[in-house]
Amino acid sequence: MKNIVNIANSLTFFRVCLSVPLWHFLSSINENSNIYVVYWFLGLCLLISLTDILDGYFARLFNSVTDIGKFLDPIADKICVLVFVVYLSMKFGISYSSLFLALLVRDIIISVVSIYFVRKEGRYFQANIYGKWFLFFIAISMILEAVRIPNIINQEYIYLNTLNSIFYVFSWIFFILATYKYFSTYYYLLKKNNV
Repeated sequence: MKNIVNIANSLTFFRVCLSVPLWHFLSSINENSNIYVVYWFLGLCLLISLTDILDGYFARLFNSVTDIGKFLDPIADKICVLVFVVYLSMKFGISYSSLFLALLVRDIIISVVSIYFVRKEGRYFQANIYGKWFLFFIAISMILEAVRIPNIINQEYIYLNTLNSIFYVFSWIFFILATYKYFSTYYYLLKKNNV
């Protein structure tokens, strides 16, 4: 229990808890929202990002990297991303619905395979570098999409639409690369175990 309860894992758990106010803020943003709602929303996104950066920093600083932390950290990230994707799918339709379905199918497969390796070999997998870049690009894209909902932002900062599209395209590129990397690693290990 001592290995599980540490600063890094507490920050990861806190990030999961922040998904609740994230949904609340997303749901409260509309075309008539004022700039202060956007500021509060951006502040919450910054807090979520800080917990993601700091949990890894403290895990290395205090030499408290744990298998449960390796397992929970990407799950916390995915929960926050899924909150965004589900909300934006409901708000904007196909572009985020397709991402939601692709993420859902991929993550179910990854979860099943990860559980298999944990039970069989006690092996935990961390997110690969492409997965981290995917999270970065999709997070920025989704934040820009949400920030553009109020008319006060959408009409004043038209260039945000182009910027959002660029980040969205890059997120798909890194999603494909990350998925390939995950599946090729799993395939190699499964093949090796069956030899």
